Amino acid sequence: MSNIKRSILNRIFFSFSCVIAFSALVVWYIFNIQMVDGAKWRALSDSLTLKYKVIQAVRGNIYSHDGTLLATSVPRYEIRMDLTVLPQDTFRAYIPLLSAKFAEKFKDQSEVDYLLEFKKGRLEKNRYFLLKRKLSYLDIKEIKTWPLYKKGRFKSGLIIEEDNYRVMPFKNLLARTIGYTGSGVGKERVGIEGAYDSELAGITGRRLMQRIAGGYRPVNDNNEVEPIDGKDIYTTIDVNIQDIVNQALLTGLCKHNAHHGCVVVMDVKTGEIKAIANLTENGINNYKETFNYAFGESFEPGSTFKIISALALLEKEKIETNDSVLINYGQLKIGDKIMEDAESSPFKKQSFSYAFEHSSNVGISTSVMDVFKDNPKEFVDFIKELKLDKPLGLELSGEGKPFVKSPGTKTWSRISLPWMSIGYEIRLTPLQLLTVYNAVANDGEMVKPFIIKAIGQKGEIEKKFKTQIINDEIASESTIKKIKNLLCGVVDSGTAKGINTSRVKIAGKTGTARIAHGKGYSEGEYNSSFAGYFPAEKPKYSIIIVVNKPKVGGYFGGIVAAPIAKEIAEKLSGIHQNIGTSLSDTFADNNSLPITIVGKKSLTTNFLKKFTNYDYHSSGETGDWIIAKKDSIGEYDYVVYQDGSNLVPNLAGMGLRNAIEVAEAKKLKILASGYGRVYWQSISPRSKLVKGKTLLIKLKI
Repeated sequence: MSNIKRSILNRIFFSFSCVIAFSALVVWYIFNIQMVDGAKWRALSDSLTLKYKVIQAVRGNIYSHDGTLLATSVPRYEIRMDLTVLPQDTFRAYIPLLSAKFAEKFKDQSEVDYLLEFKKGRLEKNRYFLLKRKLSYLDIKEIKTWPLYKKGRFKSGLIIEEDNYRVMPFKNLLARTIGYTGSGVGKERVGIEGAYDSELAGITGRRLMQRIAGGYRPVNDNNEVEPIDGKDIYTTIDVNIQDIVNQALLTGLCKHNAHHGCVVVMDVKTGEIKAIANLTENGINNYKETFNYAFGESFEPGSTFKIISALALLEKEKIETNDSVLINYGQLKIGDKIMEDAESSPFKKQSFSYAFEHSSNVGISTSVMDVFKDNPKEFVDFIKELKLDKPLGLELSGEGKPFVKSPGTKTWSRISLPWMSIGYEIRLTPLQLLTVYNAVANDGEMVKPFIIKAIGQKGEIEKKFKTQIINDEIASESTIKKIKNLLCGVVDSGTAKGINTSRVKIAGKTGTARIAHGKGYSEGEYNSSFAGYFPAEKPKYSIIIVVNKPKVGGYFGGIVAAPIAKEIAEKLSGIHQNIGTSLSDTFADNNSLPITIVGKKSLTTNFLKKFTNYDYHSSGETGDWIIAKKDSIGEYDYVVYQDGSNLVPNLAGMGLRNAIEVAEAKKLKILASGYGRVYWQSISPRSKLVKGKTLLIKLKI
């Protein structure tokens, strides 16, 4: 019996020992996990449940030369909801009210549909339930006053997130030049947006997000690292000129049913690009900006290149404009090829000026061959002295590459010299060719075209871009004078006489070139062009037009491209052109603050704290938007911004972003010019609101 008792006790002791040993092991593991390896496991846990979300900075604005807004970022909001934080009785009491509010405001589905969605999200324990996207600030302001949501984030579960979207007030105008940046690795960068992406983008911030059912939600109300807004880009573009240029090009393309075309207008003295239009066929009589031909397309210019042949001949003092040259009735066999003029001629010989003004291929090529046939390198070297064998090195990416043949290379043949002299077997971009015409207009000084005038932030200029001189003197004064006379002769009595107008004197040269495909030229496909400047007596603007594949109403440069130049020149001469003040004047220091400042309460009070020594105080009202007014003793007193729902808002004193938010919330289209704060609007404040109407505003510091 004692043995049985002892056996039972041994078993009990063994079992108890095992339990104690197991418990000790558990305690040891708990201690080891929490104290020894605790940091490692906590970090692993955080890495699985927490992550940082990149908060994009507000992208900088792009302006025209006078401060007219060309591209900006406007905030939009997304609202979500944590449906698990609400007690059951609260959910039952408030969700029907919220469903009614959403149905009433957005009118996209019924109150019952909203209620069913809320219940489904609740059943799925969705802690990141999507309510609405792409909301305005005023939408958010209204929603925060609704039942339940006015209790605040923690009691209501409301989650509000902000991002920005890009707006171009002038839509398709300058679309390709302004450009865009794609998303992801290897993203495409186009135009100003692409070239100055790092400056415009600013510095991103970070926000800590927690993994929950249905996605992530912010851990805190504020960002852990605040983003730094991007810088602003100020261009040389004149919106008035740009609009004229776009309309003239569109009219010309539609009239001749062309595939695409481009126009550039440049300031003669500075090289500032005042307008640049690029339109591509997108259906019958429908054109859009899809590619920047003026920057990116190199082409055989044809007869517009003859200005360079004339410069070489006159500068080398090998010919005079009244010298007799061989026309040969408009046709000449060179090697195994026949060179022809656009039209047959009654002359065996004529003056060089006649050959140039009437664009005789035979007359120009025979002149060049007579002078340079024994040393073609001298002619090619002259082209290279004009820097036409290298890209201009423009600010924007995608510049087309020129091609200039050289004697002794595989591509050179015995017909290269005569064909190069009339703009074949050579490729240039429209802007490259324009720099030559601009140099002639500028009395021989060649300047580099540019489109970015300054970079700044919050109205302060940080970097200015000035005119760059490519060549101090492309030719002597006497040569330049002769070339100017030749260009005037083209319009007075030559191939462009159809655009001779008493309203403005234009000088320039027409061009018509067959389009090469592979090793040959397509039948019936031409580039029609015109390059020149106006007014001829005192040049202000240089211009180039290239129209690709006109199909209706002719294809000669004098018929297709030159009339576009005439329309632009006449319209610019017919309006008072305010070229604008210099940046030093526009952005002059101004230490005086406005009497009235309107904006979001937090931004406005922070501004006053940072930039002034003025005291400010509230009138006792509460609200997100305020009007701060300076009183007689220099203090600011602010009141809540009030705005009738069916009235045009008063935008006076607002910054641009705030003004756009308010106007768009009212379904008004907004066009802005200037910078600083709103001092003028085209529709009287508190007048009857007409949704969809365009509201013009002007801003100044």
